[in-house]
Amino acid sequence: MNEQMRPAPVGVKAGRQTVAQAVFDLLRAHGMTKIFGNPGSTELPMFVNLPSDFSYVLGLQESVAVAMADAHAQITDNASFVNLHSAAGLGHAMGNLYTAMKNRTPLIVTTGQQTRALLPGDPFLGNENPVDMPKPCVKWAIEPARAADVPRALERAYWMAMQPPRGPVLVSVPLDDWDEQAAPVEPRAVSLRLGGDPVALDQIAQGLEAAAQVALVVGPGVDRDGAWDAVVALAEQLAAPVWVSPMSPRCSFPETHPNFAGFLPAKQPALSDCLAGADAVLVLGAPVFTYHFAGPLEHVRPGTALYHITDDAQQAAGAAMGMSVLADCRLAAEVLVSKLTPRPRPTRAFRDVPGWRGPTRSPMNGSCRCSRICAIPTASWSRKPPARAARCTIISPSTGPAASSPRPRAAWAMDCPPPWGPR
Repeated sequence: MNEQMRPAPVGVKAGRQTVAQAVFDLLRAHGMTKIFGNPGSTELPMFVNLPSDFSYVLGLQESVAVAMADAHAQITDNASFVNLHSAAGLGHAMGNLYTAMKNRTPLIVTTGQQTRALLPGDPFLGNENPVDMPKPCVKWAIEPARAADVPRALERAYWMAMQPPRGPVLVSVPLDDWDEQAAPVEPRAVSLRLGGDPVALDQIAQGLEAAAQVALVVGPGVDRDGAWDAVVALAEQLAAPVWVSPMSPRCSFPETHPNFAGFLPAKQPALSDCLAGADAVLVLGAPVFTYHFAGPLEHVRPGTALYHITDDAQQAAGAAMGMSVLADCRLAAEVLVSKLTPRPRPTRAFRDVPGWRGPTRSPMNGSCRCSRICAIPTASWSRKPPARAARCTIISPSTGPAASSPRPRAAWAMDCPPPWGPR
């Protein structure tokens, strides 16, 4: 069975039980037996009879609890459960909740709420608008209409958090709901993979095959989708340098691999300069592109084709240019590997090319020590080499340095003169 298909567990209690019991059974079934939080009076009824197999991780402040849950979710590749105190606790947590949303971290956040009987009177410790208050820092939020609906809302919240693009969700639970009666909820099995359009993936494969030089840009979606090995195979198949997207919170490509080129800066024209040696760019699991500093509107050099694979519909719709496909990065990379012709591997790592010192390790500072790829395979000689390759000295493994002239595809362009070389 696909590891992304979570089977429905056995042993769910039959008959009626309290909301708290139904929720604990549900959390246990989904592997969430750690609760991160900082409780207040509106949450205490949930913990009166905390099961012995659950643990509570106390944060000194709500933002700390969310930060711990964020890390735990990324490490375990499963949603983490967070409990916050009413409106005040939610307000304290908003900064790290926003970070979790940007990190695409699956969190199930419950917030306390005053008793239902008091809500019409604007009570102390009540949240007047628990659904809208956390937006846009959550994917989805709800305060169930009835106490009996709380377990079902949490089951839906789990899959909302885990479905791509992942992110935090919120369920507001009035304090008197936990002791009310509720029917058990049978956990479901839901696929978390997005299959890419085969016609679109064929078009991308054709574009990459026709390119003289391909560059890959990997983002956090590669790691989230478990696509590490598939993307390594794709980079080797294409003999492509691999850059990390700006503002990437996860490691999606081995930095010791010879195809690793570095970190893209979060500004232009430095970003397009880094990709200038490629006539096709494939972005996997990242936006096109995230910027931190103002610059020219250019995203890649004119004439460069850009292809974009992401599980995020907003990233696909909002991409500044190129062709976007909604797909799981691992499945898409595996399809592309099966369709592409292997290219000869470079004789040296991209960072070992003479004059190449590599980019800085901090993608936040917007700087890049080399403004173009200094290891560029030339075109196959059934096609005209790209004009930009004429700016470099070409070194063939068999013949040594030569002028800018046709060479086999295994030849590599090196020693870029200013302004394209290291700065």
